[in-house]
Amino acid sequence: TKKPGEKKPRRLPPIDKERLQKHRRGDGVNIKRKGQLKNKYQRARLIQKEKAIERAAEQAARAEILLTEESGHLEADIGESTLQYKQHEIAANVDITSATKHFRLNLDFGSYQHKYTRNGRHLLLGGRMGHVAAFDWVTKTLACEMNVMESVHDVAWLHVETMFAVAQKSYVHIYDNQGIEIHCLKKMNGVNRLEFLPYHFLLASGSYEGCLAWLDVSIGQMVS
Repeated sequence: TKKPGEKKPRRLPPIDKERLQKHRRGDGVNIKRKGQLKNKYQRARLIQKEKAIERAAEQAARAEILLTEESGHLEADIGESTLQYKQHEIAANVDITSATKHFRLNLDFGSYQHKYTRNGRHLLLGGRMGHVAAFDWVTKTLACEMNVMESVHDVAWLHVETMFAVAQKSYVHIYDNQGIEIHCLKKMNGVNRLEFLPYHFLLASGSYEGCLAWLDVSIGQMVS
């Protein structure tokens, strides 16, 4: 019986089947199958769990309507090229948040190698003709900029944004975020590729001669 003053529960509108199917986690356990579960306690727990999973899928499908933002992109037709669109035209037609991320770099020292830190905030650039620069691309604050006066083949951040490695003409050099040289790794010579493994604290390198080398930056010794 309905109590005085008690409100009638509001019926929710039906959910689109395709949207609901996208959030479902597959077929559940067939509880009605004979011999599947002999324990009544386990059967009751599985029924509750299946109902909770179904409710979660329904709530996710209903909340999808609140996701009004979509990632922007340029979609070209067959045979059409997007090369005619300039960067300033794209910045003028996107939302304000995306437009503030637009910046211009004058890179006049040959082909460049670049690396971001793991959080994507700091950018490291290395030009073929010796130009090296590190900066915070969110605030556009320059950490350091220099010319090492010899060719640069690759760059890599280490475990923190205050140190980075540069594969130069002969050896790999380690610098801090002020551009001061900390180490010169003469056992890594003729290197043209660098990669830092953050979970192992290893600086991996590959040379023109096909040699691979790993440096443990935590102890400063070559592993292999």
